[in-house]
Amino acid sequence: MSFEEYVSVLKRKIKAQNNVLFVCIGTSDILWDSVGPLVGSFLKENINNRYVIGDTNNNICSKYDLMCYNSIIKDKFIIAIDTAISNSSKNEIYVTNSYISMGSAFNNNKGNIGDLSIKAEISYWQSITFSEVKDIAKFITNGILTIKQKY
Repeated sequence: MSFEEYVSVLKRKIKAQNNVLFVCIGTSDILWDSVGPLVGSFLKENINNRYVIGDTNNNICSKYDLMCYNSIIKDKFIIAIDTAISNSSKNEIYVTNSYISMGSAFNNNKGNIGDLSIKAEISYWQSITFSEVKDIAKFITNGILTIKQKY
């Protein structure tokens, strides 16, 4: 998906939502799973911290991690951002009107989160470099920032 297509889909799906909260899922300890935390850190550099949960210092990896933020999550429109392992031959970004099941790549459901999800599908996760993960995270972040919506 091109950047323009990504932003267009994101705009259509987010339009008119109030109380948006970005929940950036993953762990910084595993390179291919660090897209979410990197997006969280990049977003926190550009928008108010109160609109973002999860970053490279505070990983969101389970339902328990989310319970710590229960009062913040309540009554918010949640945009969940995570990585998924793909069998495809290329990396893709998907925006869907549904939640993310944390841990589903390993058949280990650690909880569901999100009214809308942004998934970075990584095809060659065993050989991905930090530079590629960072580029994917910046692509997602820039799309979110391009909308210029008041979060």
